[in-house]
Amino acid sequence: MTDADDALYERHAEFCKMFSNPKRLRILHLLKDDEYSVGEISDETGISQPTVSQHLRKMRDQGVVTKRDAGLNKYYAIADERIVEGMDTMRDVLLDRMADDAAVSERSS
Repeated sequence: MTDADDALYERHAEFCKMFSNPKRLRILHLLKDDEYSVGEISDETGISQPTVSQHLRKMRDQGVVTKRDAGLNKYYAIADERIVEGMDTMRDVLLDRMADDAAVSERSS
């Protein structure tokens, strides 16, 4: 393994941390279809504005979301469409596993 490999794995792990928090996942799920302001994200997700802002700042620092200023408002969006594809793939795998677990549980009852 090279230093470049190590660096890539480190960045990969840091990037993936953005997807390890349920509130961030909820925010990203909302942003996958459109851009939203902090207030709109808070209203749609039920997460407080300060918490939304904190998560958006972390995600922006990692390049997961972008920010667009429009007057007094700041709008956030997914930075790269491939992030949505990856999230959707992980969600589909999880839903399939949950369905399998439910089927096994039902057969065991």
